[in-house]
Amino acid sequence: MNQARVLIVHPEPSILALLGSMLQSLGHQIEEATNDRAAVRRLDRGGVDLVIAGVDPFDPEALELLSYSRRKHPQVPVVLLFPGPNPEKAREATRMGAATVLRFPMPATELRAAVTQACEGTSSPDAPANGHANGHHAHRPGLDGRPSIEARSVALLQEPPARAEANGHANGHAQANGHGQVPSILGDDPTLRQAVELASTVAPARAPVLIIGEQGTGKTLIARAIHQQSGRRDQPFLEVSCGGIDELGLERELFGQKFEGTEGSERPGRLARAHRGTILLDEISALSPALQSRLLHVLLDGEFLPMGATQPVPVDVRFVFSTRENLPALVEQGKFRREFHERINDICLKLPPLRQRGQDIIRLAEHFRERFSFDFAKPVVGFSTDAIDLLVRYEWPGNVRELESVIQRGVALSQGSRVTSANLSVGISPGRASRPSSYSARPHIHSGLGLRPLKEALEEPEKQIIIQALRALNWNRQETARVLDINRTTLYKKMKKYGLLIEEPALLN
Repeated sequence: MNQARVLIVHPEPSILALLGSMLQSLGHQIEEATNDRAAVRRLDRGGVDLVIAGVDPFDPEALELLSYSRRKHPQVPVVLLFPGPNPEKAREATRMGAATVLRFPMPATELRAAVTQACEGTSSPDAPANGHANGHHAHRPGLDGRPSIEARSVALLQEPPARAEANGHANGHAQANGHGQVPSILGDDPTLRQAVELASTVAPARAPVLIIGEQGTGKTLIARAIHQQSGRRDQPFLEVSCGGIDELGLERELFGQKFEGTEGSERPGRLARAHRGTILLDEISALSPALQSRLLHVLLDGEFLPMGATQPVPVDVRFVFSTRENLPALVEQGKFRREFHERINDICLKLPPLRQRGQDIIRLAEHFRERFSFDFAKPVVGFSTDAIDLLVRYEWPGNVRELESVIQRGVALSQGSRVTSANLSVGISPGRASRPSSYSARPHIHSGLGLRPLKEALEEPEKQIIIQALRALNWNRQETARVLDINRTTLYKKMKKYGLLIEEPALLN
């Protein structure tokens, strides 16, 4: 099949746009539906060659669209996207006739391979519809000679993909592997992992990306990771800070300037120098309305006008924007252009502050300790109990960047085999170590052996189960408590313990 009509079904407009951009290179006609009812109406009109539906496997009606499609339109293959692992539901979907069950987000190449294979399965009039025979799923070879996407999909859903440990630099937060892949971001916080996986998924697309997070959370690192995994990896990556510079200077920096008199006398700006590459505009809330308007023109038309020039210059640039500000609030206040925000907000990555990342604080601290112990040639093998307590109680206003600096000073000042609270307190802002700690009065944590107290080790699975249930039930606490067989007070306390009360908006995006 040369060109297929693909119907994408998902309630989130941003996800619809993302999936569409991931499939753009295949040349298929893309149509969208935001719910099952709209999808059924479109299917019944005919002409649809493939359905891609994002569903929540915990929803009792998750497979209703699949069931309807197999009964009424058996010739149309259905690809299901699950937001998390659920092998039982994946097997049920496969038995019902799903062409593929994938875990979303996934690499764009994986989705494109699944779509190509599903479309090829319908192109032969002699082939059983959707690749099934006698109700059994046909495991055909994949496009790359490996087992088919269908054969791998259930295994993919059984557990999250393995993540390599970070041993590199870049704020000690990640290490680029040099092969265009997203660096391994150190940490297991679900909001962070969601942002990292989404960064990997959107990297091949050309669509602009907005990264939101406090100072020091790794926005630049994520932007570089997107560039490294894109087809632009061998082209320039340029970063421009929009704050701390006057409007005229920033305009000249971005768009360049052409001088009168001598022909060809000009000063190229960052946009021209980033041609065919990626440009990161940091702290875009500082952009003036006029510059927002000019950048919107570049995004829409793919050209810009240098200062002093009369002819526009075409440019091919992937834009990544970052900010620590609440842009929707600025839009409502009239301080940020609504049309510009709508254009750059389709793909939005939210990075959590370090104080909300739980055990990641200690994991990152150990990572930095190991690195600086090697750099300083000092036999520092861990942290004292009081140092651990201080690390988890501190609010970390500077996030990972501040943690790195504090551990560096702590290792440099240590005179024994362990970093103490006295070593750390030199670099910590007074009055910010105010959060309650669950580490007090604990026996020493053998971090070098990877051992943790049993109660602490069991907290992460419990947190994941609660997050999964809350997401599946649209953050309805009463229903979540009922499903988990606990009372609402207990659920509230656990949500507060794991920082989920303030993470709800981030987790829902």
